[in-house]
Amino acid sequence: MTAPIFQELPVSAHVLFIRLRNLGEAVLDTANLRALKRQRPDLQIATLVEAIYTDLYEADPDLEAIPLTRSGQDKRSSIASRLSIIKTIRQRNFSAVINLHGGPTSAHLTFLSGAKYRLGAEHFRNGYAYNKRFPPSEKILGRTNLHTVEYQFGWFKWCGLAMERPMATQLFVAPNKRAAANQKLQAAGVNLKQPYVVLAPTNEFYTKRWLPERYGALAEKMVERGYQVVLTGAPTAEQISQIESVQQATTRKLTPLTDLNIGELMAVIADAKVFIGNDSGPAHIAAAVQTPLVVLFGPASSERWRPWAENNAELVQNYFACNPCAMYTCTEFSEPECIRSISLEHVLKAIDRVLL
Repeated sequence: MTAPIFQELPVSAHVLFIRLRNLGEAVLDTANLRALKRQRPDLQIATLVEAIYTDLYEADPDLEAIPLTRSGQDKRSSIASRLSIIKTIRQRNFSAVINLHGGPTSAHLTFLSGAKYRLGAEHFRNGYAYNKRFPPSEKILGRTNLHTVEYQFGWFKWCGLAMERPMATQLFVAPNKRAAANQKLQAAGVNLKQPYVVLAPTNEFYTKRWLPERYGALAEKMVERGYQVVLTGAPTAEQISQIESVQQATTRKLTPLTDLNIGELMAVIADAKVFIGNDSGPAHIAAAVQTPLVVLFGPASSERWRPWAENNAELVQNYFACNPCAMYTCTEFSEPECIRSISLEHVLKAIDRVLL
């Protein structure tokens, strides 16, 4: 039996969704948040995300981002930042706070929100935080093997969302971020009057990274086709090294950009002719700004984590019996064959299909 909370909320009610940690998940959330806004345009919808991801919503006409700040490289927010967020949340008088994350920090914030409705999934720990619990989405939707967006959609359905399927993910590029991105592109030598492609060869997990020499060979093919090649990655020593490995694999001059904030990255991807990259957050951005994309999957479940795109998106993956796995190491082969078995020809054919 559903609890139609979304239908019961008063006119112009404030609703907070909590989504901490990952970039990709923050992008995927937009599918269902926007569906709720379409059903209830009067609602004031906010989402609590990591401070570095608030750019995702800077130009959004429907959704507001509230930032959770962390100290430097610390993976945990400070006591001061949590107390500040709790104060902000309580001052906003949210009618409902819905935890999409499930971790202890998000549970604590939900509990202290002061909201009439405090929701989380049945399998979330810290049950004290909630007065409403979602059942499993497989039970709500009556099927298994759900994508992350579909799994969340089940929760929204339980709360009274009347749509039959999730919407597409969608992001809006802020004009100031596009201007800043264009300035950085030009400073790096990119001619904005000529088309460019984005290659995103980096990933925290080595098991999810396509070989740099293949990215180098791909870059050569794209240059031969008349494209400029932009390489994107985070400004960390590890990812800068990964990008340098791609440049070392080709004599062509590529354009590395590792000093982009999330809003600028959105702009660079949005204006690209095509995006090609490993399974990672930027691939989800490409889908949400409707840039043709080719995403390379290795050990992760593409059924659950592929970019949520209906058109101009190609998934390249060779399936192995060990897929999906924990991804930290490859326990079946000396090297992660799932990602390394993807050939240059596989990727070129996928690019041709999305550029038709």
